[in-house]
Amino acid sequence: MSFEPEVEQALALLRQSLASGRLAHAYLIVGSPRGAAGVLAERVVALLYCTAPGERPCGQCAKCRQIAAHTHPDVLWVEPQKKSRGILMAQIEAVQEHINLTSFEGGWKAVVFRNADRINPQAANRLLKTLEEPPDKCLFLLVTDQPAALLPTVVSRCQRVVLAAEATVSGVALRAAVIDAMTGTEGRSLVAAVERSRKVLGVLKQVREEIEETVDADEHTETQASEELKAAKEIREARIESLYKETLAELFRWLLLWQRDVLLRVVGANGPAAPAFPDQVKAIQQQAVALTCRRALANINTIEDMRWQVAQNLSVPMVMERGFIRLTATGTPEDRRRTPDA
Repeated sequence: MSFEPEVEQALALLRQSLASGRLAHAYLIVGSPRGAAGVLAERVVALLYCTAPGERPCGQCAKCRQIAAHTHPDVLWVEPQKKSRGILMAQIEAVQEHINLTSFEGGWKAVVFRNADRINPQAANRLLKTLEEPPDKCLFLLVTDQPAALLPTVVSRCQRVVLAAEATVSGVALRAAVIDAMTGTEGRSLVAAVERSRKVLGVLKQVREEIEETVDADEHTETQASEELKAAKEIREARIESLYKETLAELFRWLLLWQRDVLLRVVGANGPAAPAFPDQVKAIQQQAVALTCRRALANINTIEDMRWQVAQNLSVPMVMERGFIRLTATGTPEDRRRTPDA
C-alpha cells in the first residue's frame, strides 16, 4: 500500500498550522519510523527551513537537501543507541543543550526522536520537563509505531498524528475477521462458537507474524557481543509484545462496535451514531431480532471481560474460545417474547 497520499494529507494540515501560527510545539507521529512516519517527520522539519518561493517543502533547495541528509545544524536527530537499544539520559541532556543554544539561522530549532518508544523512563521524565516549558520556535517530533510504550505524561504533551495508510492495515484485517466470525458461521452450537474463535485467532496469528517480520527488519544490525545480543533479543520481544497488544486492542474495538450496532438495532435507535458495519446491516438485524436489550448489553459486557482477561495476561486462545461461547449462547426469538426487559 502506498503511503504517499497519507503523508501529503498530514503535511497539508501541518502546513496550514504553521502558516496560521498554530503549529504545536510537539507532535507524536504514529507509524513506521522507517516508513510513512519517518518520511512525514523529514518533510515537516523541511517545512520549517525550505527557501523555495512556492509550496514548501520543495525537496530541492539547499535547506531541504540538508534535512534529507540530516546535516542541518538546527535540527537534532535522536535515535536509540546501538548497544543499549534505548534513548538514554545523556541524549536527552544533549537535546536540552541543543534547544537552548541560539539558532544558527535565527529561526526554528527542531528535534526528531526516531523510535521514540525507546526513551527509557528516566530520560522520558527529563524530556517531560522540556515538553512542559519548551522554548519559543522549537519543534519536537516523536516518531513511533508503539505509542502505548511511551509514558502517558509525555503523550499528553503532544498532538497525535496517525498515518492511516499504516495505522489501519492490521485494523482492516481485524475488522474483516470480526465480520467473518460474526456472519460466516451459522448456528448457536458449541462447535459454531469454537469455529468463530478460530477464525479470529487465525487472523491474529497472521498479524503477529507480520509484526515479527517488521521488527526483525527494523532491528537488523551487525554481529554483536553476547551480552548485547541478549539485550537486543529482550528488546525485540518487548517490541513485538507491545505491537501485539495494540493489535488485540484494535480487535476488541471492532468486536465492541459490532455489538454496539446490534444493540442499536435491538432498541430501535436511529440516532446520529453511524453504524460501524453499514454493509452488514442485514446480518446485524438478524442477530438483533434474537436478542433482548439485557442480552445485547450482556454481549457488550462479554467483550469487555475478554479485553480485561487478556490485559491480565490470560491465554488469548482460551479467552477467545470462552468469550465466543458466551456470545453464541444468546437468546432466541422465543426468549425475546418471554423476557419483559426487551
